Amino acid sequence: MDIAAIRAQLPLTRECIYLNTGGIAPGLEAVTQTLVSEYQEIARRGPPLIMDYQRHSERLEETRGKLARFCGVEAADLCLTHGVADGTTTVFNGFDWQPGDELILTDEEHPAVQMPAERLTTSHGVQLRFLPIGGGEAQILQRLEDLITPRTRLLALSHVTTDTGTRLPARAIVELAHQRGVPVLYDGAQSLGQFPVNLSQLGADFYSLLAYKWMFGPYTAGALYVEKSWQEKLRVVPSSANYFGSSGARRFEFAAVPPPYYYASAAATDYIQGLGIPRIEAQVKALAAVLRRHLETIPGLVIENPQDPAMCTGIVTFRVEGVEGPHISTALRTRKIITRPTGLKFSGVRVSVSFFTTQEELDTLVGTVGEIAAASRSPQPPS
Repeated sequence: MDIAAIRAQLPLTRECIYLNTGGIAPGLEAVTQTLVSEYQEIARRGPPLIMDYQRHSERLEETRGKLARFCGVEAADLCLTHGVADGTTTVFNGFDWQPGDELILTDEEHPAVQMPAERLTTSHGVQLRFLPIGGGEAQILQRLEDLITPRTRLLALSHVTTDTGTRLPARAIVELAHQRGVPVLYDGAQSLGQFPVNLSQLGADFYSLLAYKWMFGPYTAGALYVEKSWQEKLRVVPSSANYFGSSGARRFEFAAVPPPYYYASAAATDYIQGLGIPRIEAQVKALAAVLRRHLETIPGLVIENPQDPAMCTGIVTFRVEGVEGPHISTALRTRKIITRPTGLKFSGVRVSVSFFTTQEELDTLVGTVGEIAAASRSPQPPS
């Protein structure tokens, strides 16, 4: 990869060391240019929805098709949403929950999944059960098998977990769940764009995704995949007055979406596909592996990623004994190194290594974390 050429397309890299693509990706020039040109066109010619509805519909369907192909599905199986929470809530609302029904999550779920799940406990008497993330694939699958009961109605799991960046054995989980008659919903926020994902081959029943992390689209574009057999079974509960439902997954497209956001998302997928998702994966995994090794040389620092390299991603997470994660993350930010604190299971720091990240940036990170950790452990002089 021509890293210098890539970084020229990301103006933010000239301002700071940006290590939070797992939060919101920095803006690609192709995305920015698409958004600007689209809104300039609206200013000149008026809202396409009113001025040229047919062309508006055609362009939006072309874009839906491009995003669907990126995911390995048909356009009819994808509805446009406003991020993961939108899709997750749509699926949760579509089930006819009964008191005592069980919903299985991981113990690392982002609030986009955790909060709508918790609402089901009060509104419908649903029991939440949690799959501990840790150990190897065989251990995770065995824990999951032990968790599933005759009352389990749905698994709602992160394909890649938000704090430790654990890549779950997604296909094996689907096979296990389907053997027990349980459908699977994946949160794909941290997966698509990190490595090749083909939802048709994966076999999940639902896949809620967003475009503004590893796919490098604009905030807050997203989509929901609904497998064909569920498109009529899943109950439609519109969340707004603007209900455009017809057939296929579009039955679950409730709110008006801003087309420029999705045109820009498609431009982003064009760009990263041009780089090659397998090449992105290989580049990032190599950088992340070196980063973990270097961080481990810092006294008191503990890496919280999986030990199995196959389960690791571009997310590198660590904690420092005796030092709170927010303190480290804030101290890094004052030095223009942008990370994210963790807090679901431990107080640490999450680093997102992306294809534009350089080894020099990671060396700077390691040195700075070492300084912050040493200063935090040093006795403070009396005031």
